[in-house]
Amino acid sequence: MRRLTDRLYPWWEGRTVRERWMLIVMAVLLAAVFVWLAVVRPALDWREQAAADRARAETDLAWVQAGLRLTAPTAAARPVIDVEGFGPLVTRTAEAAGLNLTTGMDASGRLAFRIPDASSAALFGWMSALEHDHGIAVVSLGVVENTDATLQVEGALARQAGG
Repeated sequence: MRRLTDRLYPWWEGRTVRERWMLIVMAVLLAAVFVWLAVVRPALDWREQAAADRARAETDLAWVQAGLRLTAPTAAARPVIDVEGFGPLVTRTAEAAGLNLTTGMDASGRLAFRIPDASSAALFGWMSALEHDHGIAVVSLGVVENTDATLQVEGALARQAGG
């Protein structure tokens, strides 16, 4: 290492002040480009990939939970007991699924609902749970994708025959 510095020192001293500053600026810019390419870009790519993996996992989880509800023998065997009423049941299950739900009545007298921002996994998991666990069917549904990849949903619910 000493021989390298012994050779570089006279070369550095032979440069003018202006050349030294230009070499320092060039070294700083090269270091910044290296840090950007070796650290920042891979970290941003990993973050983006992790977000996509999480969304895929949430969708898979909703499908698995819906499949479990379909195959669960206790859901079909036990009768549906309406203790809390139709509207409060829908609101409670939506809140448990992490959905911000507002309800009202539509023109045909059905329970209408609106969700301004829902992930697809939470929304479809909630609707599946309503149908299979509580005998409540979605009779109309309108879905619009928001700019942040969430869904804006409007729809109506009704009790299924026999439920």
